[in-house]
Amino acid sequence: MRMSFWRALIGVAALVLIALPGTALAQYEVLSERTTIGLTVTVDPAVPGRATLRAEVTTPFGAGVPEGRITFHDMTTQQVLGWSGVEQPQIIIDGVSPGRHMLRADYSGTTAYLPLIMLPSQSAQVPLNIRMQPALTLSSSSELVAPGDLVTFSVTVTGHAGVPCGRVTLRDGDEVIAGHLRLDHAGAAAFTTLALPPGPHSIVAVYEGDERYAAATIEIEQQVTSTLAAVAPQL
Repeated sequence: MRMSFWRALIGVAALVLIALPGTALAQYEVLSERTTIGLTVTVDPAVPGRATLRAEVTTPFGAGVPEGRITFHDMTTQQVLGWSGVEQPQIIIDGVSPGRHMLRADYSGTTAYLPLIMLPSQSAQVPLNIRMQPALTLSSSSELVAPGDLVTFSVTVTGHAGVPCGRVTLRDGDEVIAGHLRLDHAGAAAFTTLALPPGPHSIVAVYEGDERYAAATIEIEQQVTSTLAAVAPQL
């Protein structure tokens, strides 16, 4: 809410007090205003463990408040993540450990505008899921094959939070050669083809991620040779 509203409200309260002469100021209750705080959490997909936390404090009138401090909490680890003022109610956190975190924002309230008091409030808890970075391996059954030969590409995804689930896609450069292969109970998938044309190939495996693990890629080189004509040895 704009400052002009609060100044007007404080001015009305002051006029009421002035208009009642002969009575001690201490006999009158100060004005209090309820507040509501909301929290939004945005994960940075480019930086593991980074997220932006933004709070918004409002009153029943539907607008912001002029003063006060916001404290951001990780209720899962019982840690304070940081503070900000309501004028810039946003922080960026780094290095959050993998897993599910429940976050909360607390508004301190303020008595800076007596006789008006802005009451403190707490947001609902908002989940933050930080996914671990998995380890990928990609191998070929033969690094050098002739056109028309079978070649099998094998992908394995591992991590410290159990066997990864999900799917992988294999590309030859920008061309998809096997889409959305499901990982088995060991976190592995394989694809066999004989359709690679002659020449060098950049085979890329793209792991799509799951609830515990982030997406990841790995690349290897595959050579497909041209068929060589047999040459009879000279006597």
